[in-house]
Amino acid sequence: MKKSACLTCFFVLTLFFSMTILWADEVPFEETVLNNKVSDNNTTNNNEEDEQSEPEEADEMSEVAQIKDPLQSINRAVFAFNDKAFHYFFKPVYTGYNSMIPVQARVSVRNFYTNIKMPISFFNCLFQSNFKGAGTEMLRFVVNSTIGVGGFLDPAKSRFHINKQNRDFGQTLGKYEMESGTYLVLPFLGPSTSRDVIGLAGDAVLNPLTWVSWFFLTPIESIGNYTYESVNDLSIDTGDTYESITKPAIDSYIAVQDAYIQNRIKKVKD
Repeated sequence: MKKSACLTCFFVLTLFFSMTILWADEVPFEETVLNNKVSDNNTTNNNEEDEQSEPEEADEMSEVAQIKDPLQSINRAVFAFNDKAFHYFFKPVYTGYNSMIPVQARVSVRNFYTNIKMPISFFNCLFQSNFKGAGTEMLRFVVNSTIGVGGFLDPAKSRFHINKQNRDFGQTLGKYEMESGTYLVLPFLGPSTSRDVIGLAGDAVLNPLTWVSWFFLTPIESIGNYTYESVNDLSIDTGDTYESITKPAIDSYIAVQDAYIQNRIKKVKD
């Protein structure tokens, strides 16, 4: 009884703390100007935003242009291997999986994995001084672990419109101005950089599934668990993201590289 009461108090305090962070009131701004002045100010602000966006876009293009790819021959070989693995293994597997498992069940499985891996986003929000985001992640975890039946459902998003904070350790390193480094293509995992490889290691430490695999599962079971999660995610996306990039591209390797780098730059600047 004492343990049950302590646990209930913990969840109530956590929920209160998270809601306090998430829904902290902002000081309202009172408009006291005439409509024509507001219009002029908006025009001025738009011009200022355009002027600010131009150097930001220039910086973004500069970072993309400066990507280091000294291992391109090896990367292309690994990319070709991953492409074959996608088309000849993962795609047939998830196509068959789709035909047997309803989409709602697959979404529930993804929700379950996402809920378990909450500490990754939670701690990276803290590392990035994004305390509101950390509160959001904790609130999502409490809501989905209880009302969401252990995380298989996502009422935090569907009912309360609390969106997930997609934060990772590679993004954290980027925010502390660590350069992306050398571009790499990892077997099965796909495009990355030397900075994001370190980020993957950091996220693995924060991932509860890593500890479960280390202490309770055999290596084969751990690989099976990761493979199942990957196939389930692909079955929902149906490979559309990957193929929408590679199919129309003259050089699919460069297309994927460019898409990945630009996405990482945006995430770091987020």
